[in-house]
Amino acid sequence: MRQLAELLQEKRRVRSFINKSMFNAGEVNYLTVRHENIYHVFANKDVVRVFADAVNVENSQARSANQVPEQKVIFKYEGTNLAELEMRNDSEIHYRQIRFNMMKSRMMRLLFDKLPMTKNLATMF
Repeated sequence: MRQLAELLQEKRRVRSFINKSMFNAGEVNYLTVRHENIYHVFANKDVVRVFADAVNVENSQARSANQVPEQKVIFKYEGTNLAELEMRNDSEIHYRQIRFNMMKSRMMRLLFDKLPMTKNLATMF
């Protein structure tokens, strides 16, 4: 995971990763999230740009003796974990998997901080 974190120091690689992992390389045009009973719609290009420009990428650190350092790649926004990549080896008979987890409330804060609200559809009807 150390090498992956090094590669993701380049913002263009973070953009490519987010575009592929969240939007299947442009096949999906929008991110729609229900937050506090309101649906928010974000254009894929805005999400990719904002995420890549705002995050710092680093490896996880071992916090105790039974933890393994550099097991995850952490995407941080304003000093807090926003998302993480983790290699999973749950079973000897299954292939390795990479999990990409994102903290919804923190991602919504990032999007609200960086993207202006352009329309409120609730007031249009």
